[in-house]
Amino acid sequence: MKLARIPKPLRSPQVRVTLAGDLNAALESYARYYEHVHGDAVDSKALIPEILSAFLQADREFQSWSRSGAPSQQRHAPTPPSNNGSTKAQP
Repeated sequence: MKLARIPKPLRSPQVRVTLAGDLNAALESYARYYEHVHGDAVDSKALIPEILSAFLQADREFQSWSRSGAPSQQRHAPTPPSNNGSTKAQP
């Protein structure tokens, strides 16, 4: 068949986040800046996926890692805190 398999779109999950007050203020300010530049008002919440997408696309190290066949489902255990070479147990 000459037609390649049509990829199934990934589902779009709803993600709930809590922003620190200063980050929320910056996001609202960015929405006003967007309106100033483009002439269209935009809800600050609508900017979050766009900003995240732009950030991920601009991160060259992430793009390189992603293209290298990075494991998509494997998660690494957190690295234990360093004891700075000490073998003495902490109380």
